[in-house]
Amino acid sequence: MADTNAGAAQGSNLPGAGYRSLVMVLLFLVYAFNFLDRQIISILAIPIKEDLGLTDEQLGLLGGIAFALLYSTLGVPIAWFADRFNRTWIMTAALTIWSGFTALSGFAQNFMQLFLARVGVGVGEAGGVAPAYTIIADYYPPSKRARALAIYSLGIPVGSAFGVIAGSQIAGGGISDALDWRSAFFIVGIAGIVLAPIFKLVVREPKRGQYDAPAVAAKVEAPSETVDVYPADRIRILSIAGAVLLALPSLLSIFNAVVFGATPVQSVGLLAATAAVAAVCGWFGGQWIGRQSKGLPLALGLSVLMVLPGLVAWFVPALTGGAPIGTAAIAWLIGRAIAGALIGFFFATFREFMMLALRKPSFWLMILGASASSMMGYGVFFWLPSFFARSFQLSLTETGWLFGGVLFVAGSLGIFLGGVMGDWMGKRKRSAFATVPAVAFLLCAPLYWAGVMSPSATMAVALLFIPTALGLAWLGPVLSAFQHLVPPHMRTSASSVFLLINNLLGIGGGVYVLGRLSTALQPAFGDGSLRISILIGASLYLVAAFFMFWASRYLARDWEGGGDTVPVPEAEPPTEAEPS
Repeated sequence: MADTNAGAAQGSNLPGAGYRSLVMVLLFLVYAFNFLDRQIISILAIPIKEDLGLTDEQLGLLGGIAFALLYSTLGVPIAWFADRFNRTWIMTAALTIWSGFTALSGFAQNFMQLFLARVGVGVGEAGGVAPAYTIIADYYPPSKRARALAIYSLGIPVGSAFGVIAGSQIAGGGISDALDWRSAFFIVGIAGIVLAPIFKLVVREPKRGQYDAPAVAAKVEAPSETVDVYPADRIRILSIAGAVLLALPSLLSIFNAVVFGATPVQSVGLLAATAAVAAVCGWFGGQWIGRQSKGLPLALGLSVLMVLPGLVAWFVPALTGGAPIGTAAIAWLIGRAIAGALIGFFFATFREFMMLALRKPSFWLMILGASASSMMGYGVFFWLPSFFARSFQLSLTETGWLFGGVLFVAGSLGIFLGGVMGDWMGKRKRSAFATVPAVAFLLCAPLYWAGVMSPSATMAVALLFIPTALGLAWLGPVLSAFQHLVPPHMRTSASSVFLLINNLLGIGGGVYVLGRLSTALQPAFGDGSLRISILIGASLYLVAAFFMFWASRYLARDWEGGGDTVPVPEAEPPTEAEPS
């Protein structure tokens, strides 16, 4: 009897259905502003390019790495705070910061000023998504989380569509001839600043893990500090990952020089030697991470290992009578040293999370699958307005209505139906949280190929409608699965690691690579170079499907609480608005 009364008392403190819906509306609005502020530049790229005299490659940097660099990396330390402190305050501050920098974008007079403003937008938006995922997980029971996260994710197509349509109407003279692309940045930035205090006043911080079973919600403390923190097989994984990551910048430079004919800062032979040194340093870095748990020596050791390849690349030419060390070399070395220190502090601070995550292959495979799809998804969302304008000679306002309409209708349908399918099929088998996105990705590539090759704008819109929907169907199932692969007190950390990898590859890589491809192909294909670039990028959906099918093999085993089906309670616990 005592247990029953205790359960009723606990249930009475749970949020009511009406208030929960209000919270979801506000979270949705904040997320819509998140994508409105980042997507508006895709339609404004057309007048910005003309006004500031930019290239496709520079536009790719503005839409990609300028935003993604700090947006992705700052998400991890912000997650540390969000797992320990009030998440609604973090989101309020984030909304205010990114909206302020969006407004400042309107004052930019050249590429560098606009680049720095977009970096500021990324700084703010770093705190806007990962905390929201975990707030939703604490407001909704497991059986409804995929749908709830799908509804939240509707902010992506709605915000993106509104950014494209509003940006085209403002900059294209649809509202007033006195307004231009700068006015568009001012208007949407100020609107976000107004929303911030309303969000904080209404949304209450929920109790963590209140809908989860006690065994799942219980916090498990990390082992005490000791040498040999990770098992030997995990140390090997860390070492291989470190070797690949440290060698990757030099390998990409070699690829860029060989494939695109770019002139490397160093010779190809020196870049190859640097990649070899970086791979060795990365291997030893993984060994160091796996055997050391204290933050300061870990940070210092990794900082030195990150700097060594840079010394080879920049100091060898200087010592052999080549180019002297310049400011670019010094900045690159300082950047590598800071990156190494941050990685060290991450593995020391998030040791408990990493010890758990390294035992769950589905977590990493789903991240890779989502990242491969995001490289094409973010890239195509940024470049399709320019594609429509160049390939079909549409005006700015016509492009805004066409592309904005596809984003709004198709994107919303895809995200919502993906969440419903994930919840429905996931009740029977947990692997469905990965197989539903995998099947959607398989269908995306050929449909994108058909749409981009269409002879008319009308046919292109009709054919691109379906892959736009399918390409976003993964959000509800995958984000829901991430909330179940770790305990509640690690959910923000898990979300931030996912966002770090997904956004660095998706936003930072996808937008820039499609722009770089288009620039490289322009001498051969002229205005059709962007079409060829998108055709090549669509093959990434096949890569995404491969990783999702692979992840589905491990989901049931990696799920917190075990078993192969999601337990569905006969009824939700009573809430303060719905007394027992």
